[in-house]
Amino acid sequence: MATSAVIAALNEERTLGHVLSVLTRHPLIDEVIVVSDGSTDRTVEIARSYDVKVIALRENRGKGFAMRVGVENASNDVLFFVDGDMILSPDHVTALVTPVLRKECEMNIGVRHRGPLLDFLHLKMQFGPVLSGIRVMTRDVWDVVPLQYQERFKIEAALNCFCSRAGLRQLHTVIHNLGHLTKETKRGVAPGLKARWEMTSEVFLLLLDLYVFETWRLTPPPTEVPVPEYDLFE
Repeated sequence: MATSAVIAALNEERTLGHVLSVLTRHPLIDEVIVVSDGSTDRTVEIARSYDVKVIALRENRGKGFAMRVGVENASNDVLFFVDGDMILSPDHVTALVTPVLRKECEMNIGVRHRGPLLDFLHLKMQFGPVLSGIRVMTRDVWDVVPLQYQERFKIEAALNCFCSRAGLRQLHTVIHNLGHLTKETKRGVAPGLKARWEMTSEVFLLLLDLYVFETWRLTPPPTEVPVPEYDLFE
């Protein structure tokens, strides 16, 4: 089993080089794909300086859409998703990829260590959804998510939901010393807080949809798949 890493990146010039340095040198990563989600900074330029596949969407379409484009262009059946603003290490990659390659689970979600108490409440007591931008899965997990949930910030909660409903196994791996740039740091305080509120609101409404109203049972997936416009650099 080979692994394709997919990075959905929006204006990540400050940290993308670090992520690519780790992934392109890691023995368990066979392919790296960067999908620039309409970035206006040097994200595409930095990505092209590495030996990776670069897909530059011509307009911003949202994280889930960018991830879907990455999956469509991936060559392998194990998918490693990581945000472009994460400060990860080779050990983090190994800890996440290995259980899937060993077929111990179909999806392994990396959860940032927040201390013993918060880790216990979050993972053991299931206090709050396990949303994470760093996770590894087989292509089967991605394929069970209805198309209407493969967009914006819906994708992470949808992966959790439909993976479970399909009877596929999930594992949570606590990741120590995993750094990332917050939205407030990248965009400024006011725009960052606005973006965080929009994300939180969307996820909250989605959780009600997935687990309470279950509209996905009644609503068929769209018959027309949005065709992305992008430039491909290989």
